[in-house]
Amino acid sequence: MSALAKIKTSGQNTEEIRLAKDINLIYDFTEKPNRTQLKAKSDRAVVAKLRADLVLPNNKILTVDIDFDSTSGYHNNTMLIMDDFGVEMLVTAFAVKYGQSFADKITKAWAEKKHQDDPRKPTYLLVQKPIRDGDVPKIFVACGDKIHDNDNKTPQSIV
Repeated sequence: MSALAKIKTSGQNTEEIRLAKDINLIYDFTEKPNRTQLKAKSDRAVVAKLRADLVLPNNKILTVDIDFDSTSGYHNNTMLIMDDFGVEMLVTAFAVKYGQSFADKITKAWAEKKHQDDPRKPTYLLVQKPIRDGDVPKIFVACGDKIHDNDNKTPQSIV
């Protein structure tokens, strides 16, 4: 199959596009109203939500909905980092732009469990662009915690 092979899913209003042998996009063309606070750019869509099925070390699946909607309508989500190479690229960029101390915080957060009794290291990092010029982007470590407790305080950025 070519790098951009299209497969029409029979009987549904969907289309699958293969970007690479391990990246498939499945588009659902069913029209839905925008019930988010997010606004598209005049020449670009914005991501409102992603659904991820995570394969856990025990070979079970954990489904996580990543919702980028906010009451402010400000869409400042920039990157989702999911592997060592992505972290290496992010760390390199931070070292150059913000300094080695910030880069080291990212490396440490990726390499270690957040709490000693957590079952695993983080699965991904979420990066948000700074609200003001001169600020450092916020980086959130996600999905390594043992218990996802709604009573916990709002997660804090690692930098």
